[in-house]
Amino acid sequence: MIELIRALAVVAEGAGAEQAAVADALGVGTPTPAEHTDVFVFQLYPYASVHLGPEGQLGGVARDRVAGFLRALGQTPPAEPDHLALLLGAYAALLDRERDAADDTAQAAWRRAREALLVEHLLSWAPAFVRRVADLGGPGHRAWAGLLDDVLASEAARTPAASTLLSAHLVHAPRLEDPRDGLAREFIDGLLAPARTGVIVTASDLARLAEDLGLGRRVGERRFVLRALLDQDAAAVLGWLADASAADSQAWQTHWLAATPTGGWWRDRSAATAELLARLADDCRAIEGDIAVALQP
Repeated sequence: MIELIRALAVVAEGAGAEQAAVADALGVGTPTPAEHTDVFVFQLYPYASVHLGPEGQLGGVARDRVAGFLRALGQTPPAEPDHLALLLGAYAALLDRERDAADDTAQAAWRRAREALLVEHLLSWAPAFVRRVADLGGPGHRAWAGLLDDVLASEAARTPAASTLLSAHLVHAPRLEDPRDGLAREFIDGLLAPARTGVIVTASDLARLAEDLGLGRRVGERRFVLRALLDQDAAAVLGWLADASAADSQAWQTHWLAATPTGGWWRDRSAATAELLARLADDCRAIEGDIAVALQP
């Protein structure tokens, strides 16, 4: 298991010769550099902070929490301590320490550290991330995501804390605020922050939204694209996002993480988002879709 985790971490790092060799050894196929860039740069971001921070962006308090954990282990955090590859590598190293501990006391200490890393900084977001990799990636990425999902499920099953504890990242994650309560300026940014919505919205999702609704899609980063779509037909866009959030919540019902506090958090957070967006869509329809008016307090 330890070497499998390390191999999965290597594949997540990029699409070079080393990654290709490891992917072949795993039997998952080798994504091309273009495929890797599309999935891990343009669509999804393999960083805990993007999925756990209230801003939905790199860095911030989520990255600081990961860095603090590494410092507690006596390590000097690298510039990007929350990258999935680094977290998987750190988890494999703790498995090594736990296995090779000199006595029961040391082994118990390393076990607690491993469990903390798993619950706080991996299970809190990686299962949601790999679900979307499987949705968006080609055969190689789907196979990699399937293997990593199996590893996470296996580690969670043998870790009692996973069935009882919720990561501090998620405990303190603010909800998507109702813009009618006076926070309209932050609302669109919040729609793209998974910790607020319980949903990972990608560029491909916005492209599919535009196609489904027959709307023009501007070229640019997601916030710009989403704002342009809302300006065209706010009621339809909010309704589409509400349906997508509800579907995501439903999917968590049958996920292996469903019986844990973490799975319940993602299920309930996406359900709450679906309810809010559905109400906002109704408000927009009532005033003929004027987003600027509908989102006023």
